[in-house]
Amino acid sequence: MNYEHMPLFQLAREVMERIEAYGGEAYIVGGCVRDLILQHEVGDIDIATSLVPEEVMEVFDKVIPVGVEHGTVIVRHRSHSFEVTTYRIEEDYRNYRHPERVYFVSSIEKDLSRRDFTMNAIAMSGSGDIIDPFNGREAIREKRITTVGKAEDRFEEDPLRMMRALRFSAQLNFSIDEEVYSVINEKKGLLEHLSVERIAEEFIKLMTSYSYLEGWRNLKLTGVYHYFPIFRNRPFLIDARPATRLTDWGELISFYHLQARDTDVKEWITSWKLSNRIRKKAEKLIEAFHLFEENETINYAMYQLGEDYLHSFRNLTSSLGIDLSFDPRDTYDNLPVHARNDLALKTSELMDVFPERKKGKWIGEYLHAMEESVVQGTCRNQKHELIEWVKEWDQQNRN
Repeated sequence: MNYEHMPLFQLAREVMERIEAYGGEAYIVGGCVRDLILQHEVGDIDIATSLVPEEVMEVFDKVIPVGVEHGTVIVRHRSHSFEVTTYRIEEDYRNYRHPERVYFVSSIEKDLSRRDFTMNAIAMSGSGDIIDPFNGREAIREKRITTVGKAEDRFEEDPLRMMRALRFSAQLNFSIDEEVYSVINEKKGLLEHLSVERIAEEFIKLMTSYSYLEGWRNLKLTGVYHYFPIFRNRPFLIDARPATRLTDWGELISFYHLQARDTDVKEWITSWKLSNRIRKKAEKLIEAFHLFEENETINYAMYQLGEDYLHSFRNLTSSLGIDLSFDPRDTYDNLPVHARNDLALKTSELMDVFPERKKGKWIGEYLHAMEESVVQGTCRNQKHELIEWVKEWDQQNRN
C-alpha cells in the first residue's frame, strides 16, 4: 500500500501517536483501509481507539462531541477533521438502524466484528500493520463482497446494508457472495423500514458508478427497486437501462422522465425528497431535450440550457443512445448572446420604441421574442435591427 506520501495519512498518524502517548490504542478503520489496499483515492480517515470519549477530549484541545453516547467524537487537527470512535459492540437495533445498547470494549478485534462486510472490517496501525480477523484482504483480492458473520443478522440490524452491498458491487466491480445475494432476495422487504433519504443516497451512488450496469443488473434481479419511490408504481422503468453512465440526480431524473413521460420532475423531487437545485437541473435538461427534438431549435436549446449544464446534456443524450451531430459546448460558445442582458436593445430602450404603453408583462414577452430571434439567427444583435424587428413582430402578434 502506497500511503506514506499521503498528507492526510501523516496527519492521521499524528493523531494516533498522541492517543498512544496517552496510553491508548489507535487504528485506522473502515473503508479507508479497503481503499488503501485497492490503491484507490482515500477520502476521510476514521480512527478507532481504546480510549473512551472523555479521555480523547483530554488528549486534544479541539474536539466536537458529535456522538459521545456511541463513543464518537470529531478531532480537529491542523485544520482537518478525524472521526475518532471508541472500540464498541452493539446490540438490539431499533428502527432497523440504531442500536439500543452500545458497549465499549477493549479490543480492536471485537470492534471489527460489528462491521458490515469483511472488506470493511480491517484495521491498520500507524506503522502499517494490518489487523484482519475476518479475512477481508482475501475478499478484496477475490473481488468478493461477503458479510462479517451471518448476512441475515447484518441485514436485520440495518437493512441499508443490502443497498450498500449492491452499491459496492457497482463501485468496486466486485461480485456479491452467493449467501449474501440469497439473503438480499429474502430480506429485501425490510427496506420498507428505511427513510427514503438513506435509500436515495445509495441508489444515486450505485447508478453513477463506473460499473453501473452491474449495479443496475443487481437491482433488477433482486427486485429491491420495488421498494423505491416512482419505481414501485412503475416497475417497468427498471427495464430502461442507460446506454452510458450518468453522473448525478438531475441527469438520472431526466433519463427516466423521458422513458415514462407521465412522470414529472416535481413527483421525483417530492417522492425522493431531493433539493430544488436538482429540480432546476432536471427541468433545464428536459426542456433542452424537447427543444433538441424539434431539430431546428438546437441553438435555442443550448441557450436555454446554459453553460453549467452542457456536459450533462451530452451525458443525457448518450445515455439515451443518441449520437449528437453537434458539440454542445461549441454551439453554446458560438451563440451571438448568452443572456438577456447581452441584447443590444435594453429594456428601457424597448419601452421607448412603444412609448404609449405602460409597464407590464408585455416587456418580458417582447424581450423573450428578441432573445429567440437573435439566438436562432433571424435577427442580428444590432440595436437598429432589433428595433425594426420588434416593430414588425409587434404588428404580427398584437392581436
